[in-house]
Amino acid sequence: MNKKLVFLLLLIASGAVSCKGETSTKNAEPKVDRYTMEGVMAVHDEVMPKMGQMAKLSSALKPLAEAAPEGPEAKAIEDLKVAHEAMMTWMKEIGDTFSHEEIMKGAVLSAEKKEALRIEADKIAEVRRLILESIANAEGLMQED
Repeated sequence: MNKKLVFLLLLIASGAVSCKGETSTKNAEPKVDRYTMEGVMAVHDEVMPKMGQMAKLSSALKPLAEAAPEGPEAKAIEDLKVAHEAMMTWMKEIGDTFSHEEIMKGAVLSAEKKEALRIEADKIAEVRRLILESIANAEGLMQED
């Protein structure tokens, strides 16, 4: 199997195992420097477990969206899909940019890699925002029915 695919699967598994619990404050960011690998992975670990919740919400909204393709439920499903795809894209990109040792073992980063990490930190912050907002919107629609 391709090394990057194996690494990506390990990254997904570690995120799912390491953060089973919810954060105590609904939208509070993790309390580490977001521009360190630890900070980047803390954001990932915070929202990765929410991927299952997103799938459940999408499934629950699907009959409503099929009944009203132009309604808010269809938009909510699309937002959930966009957030999911953003996470998948981010995980592939970080796996392509950094080695396993850099991500999981805290290997020292070159100046170039530190700049790349700043970019990835901003990307995962946006992924976090997309995930949390899409879930909140979908949950709001579910409560209306």
